Amino acid sequence: MNYRDYIVYDFETTSPNPLTTQPVQIAAVVVHGRKLEIKKGSQFESLMKPYLTQEECDKHGVDMLEDGAVAVHGKTAEMLAEAPSTEAVWKNFTEYVKQYNFKSSNFTAPIAVGYNITNFDNPIVDRLCTKYPYNFGPIDKKGRQDVFNNIHSLDMLDFMFTMFENNKEVHSLSADNLIRGHMGYSKGRAHDAMSDVMMTAELFCKMMRMLRTLASRKNFRNAFGEQNED
Repeated sequence: MNYRDYIVYDFETTSPNPLTTQPVQIAAVVVHGRKLEIKKGSQFESLMKPYLTQEECDKHGVDMLEDGAVAVHGKTAEMLAEAPSTEAVWKNFTEYVKQYNFKSSNFTAPIAVGYNITNFDNPIVDRLCTKYPYNFGPIDKKGRQDVFNNIHSLDMLDFMFTMFENNKEVHSLSADNLIRGHMGYSKGRAHDAMSDVMMTAELFCKMMRMLRTLASRKNFRNAFGEQNED
């Protein structure tokens, strides 16, 4: 039985490549591990100042703030020039996450949740903790990120695939199409990290409650015990 909290988080970035992009905004909220409810007052959000000149980006091997990215999330170079440093924000974020690690070990660390975090946000966390030009930590004894739980990570994009892969009405699993469109979620502004986090957290709570209800009605003991031998 899980007693760890879940932290739903999201980055907005300078480009679409998770291996070279720079974070420009991070947001997160905590979901209670047993109650499956968003914890009041648990929101974290901050802009992050990226390298803004071509010279700096070339030096550090990261992507410039692209016009296409600004068109999506609205974080301009002028806004980001006044933001706190990436290192300062990351330190504050890791301290925030630690508050919800009840035994201060990676096993009890909060479980990361997000939408497409496997392919996008989680690699950015790894880079912030362990890769140049960041190397901000924390890292575990194996050199891995030590912010979130290293056993479990829940990507709601994968969850939605399992739910809708045979549904002819769903033509795209993007959050805009599926959650804001097909499922009718209308709060906040799309592609703002805090709005996207709250949307994903509400979706996560609903789906996990549904799964718990379904699982409680099914006895899985010896579920494969009556299979025919090949």
